[in-house]
Amino acid sequence: MKMLAGLALTALPLPLPPERVPMGNRFTDYGHDFLFRGPVSPDAIAAAARAPFLLLLALLLGTVFFWARARYGPGAALFAVTILAFDPNLVAHAGVVHTDLGAALTFLVAVLAWENLRRSGPSLKNLLGAAVALGIALVTKFSAVYLVPIFLLQGLVDVRRDARPGRAAARMLGGLVLVGAGALVVVLGVYSLVTARMDLADQRRVIHEMVALRGAPGLSRAVEGIAGVCPPLGHYLGGLASVARQNAEGGGVNYLFGKVSVTGFPLYFFVAFLAKSTLAFLAISALVLAALARDPESRKDAPLLLLPVGVLFLASIGSSYNIGIRHMLPVYPFLALAGAGIFARVRRRRGRALVWLLAALPAVSAAELARIHPHELSYFNAFAGGPERGRRILSDSNVDWGLDLKRLSAEARRRGVARPTVAYFGGDDVLYRLGVPDFMAEPGVNPGFIAISAFYLAEGPAYFRYHGALVAAGALEKLIAEIAARGRPAGRVGYSIDLYELGIVNNAR
Repeated sequence: MKMLAGLALTALPLPLPPERVPMGNRFTDYGHDFLFRGPVSPDAIAAAARAPFLLLLALLLGTVFFWARARYGPGAALFAVTILAFDPNLVAHAGVVHTDLGAALTFLVAVLAWENLRRSGPSLKNLLGAAVALGIALVTKFSAVYLVPIFLLQGLVDVRRDARPGRAAARMLGGLVLVGAGALVVVLGVYSLVTARMDLADQRRVIHEMVALRGAPGLSRAVEGIAGVCPPLGHYLGGLASVARQNAEGGGVNYLFGKVSVTGFPLYFFVAFLAKSTLAFLAISALVLAALARDPESRKDAPLLLLPVGVLFLASIGSSYNIGIRHMLPVYPFLALAGAGIFARVRRRRGRALVWLLAALPAVSAAELARIHPHELSYFNAFAGGPERGRRILSDSNVDWGLDLKRLSAEARRRGVARPTVAYFGGDDVLYRLGVPDFMAEPGVNPGFIAISAFYLAEGPAYFRYHGALVAAGALEKLIAEIAARGRPAGRVGYSIDLYELGIVNNAR
């Protein structure tokens, strides 16, 4: 996904990168200067980098439509694709540069390619298709390693139905080994491009930062040794190990129902799904579960369409890095296809009233999408209280990734506020947008007008303490206390930045 964004930037008149691009923790300053101090505006860079993700959304919708049409017919296919197309979570992540929408697409394609191999037989074409699909998924997001147990479980369910299960199991395992070997070739090919101009010392240092400093020095030495022999494999394994250590040790603070944790919440992603999914997807999920108990055809489809959903939710229980529903985006295409199956069966059985109720679900989603636009990242369903109250349940990328700072700049100009106090969390730059330093860089309060990110209100002090920034944590606590004691709500920018008016205040030190 980063390579796609980078390729899109080649259309802009950007300066050539340095011979050795700073990596790891050293990249921060370089990346900031690249965005905000170069000849091209950060808005133009962001727009170009995001453009390929609209194509990913189109590919996802096309995959769902054509597969559902072949399996269930055009009416069911239209139902599935509109449910997805009007989903605020998917639309939101088609507008940012990240791995999650790509994971939703590649997870689905890999599972469908594996099913095609099992159903149609081990031809060279089918083997290559499954191997390439798995390989692309693995280089899209590290959590794609869950596809391996998913493939194995799906294969084992299949062989139970065979007249000679032992022989069928051997064939299935042989096919899985061949697919895995082919996928490894794809991974090495892609990472060869990534590491072609990478200095080996830099590569080892980054692996050390991401693995050894997260509590696994022995594992880090082993991966660094592999990188010395095969840099592409070492870099991929280093990334995989860093994610594993992040899940084991924690990657930051997590927020749920007003509580903060550095070890995660076992039911976090279940709550996130219930709070962030559209009413349409909640209805589909309920129908799918009900159909499993009563409908043999739904149970027949379950290993293909619902087993991946179950594995991803079960795996999420052990995660200590709970920051957004975006990590569960791959479940939505599978649920949409399962819903298409129900739609087709209800229609075939002439359940006219239920068909009309199902057909209304995309319209409900479209209305929800229209209501939240252009703040799709902040969507919460009505059961969660909408985006205003949903922030009490979840924070982080469930609310925003800092995209509202540009809107804050426009709002400050509209109000004639020259020097606001801005405590902002995100990747944008306060000084660039508003001409004043970020509060977290220079913690002083200008009397009058304060803008503070919802993330900071929910978990800011805990976040800075986790990262060892005790002075910043103390300054932010004082600001929040000042707002609570003297602040008067003055509005909101989007759903991620709250505005307050203050009278005479004491400067934070």
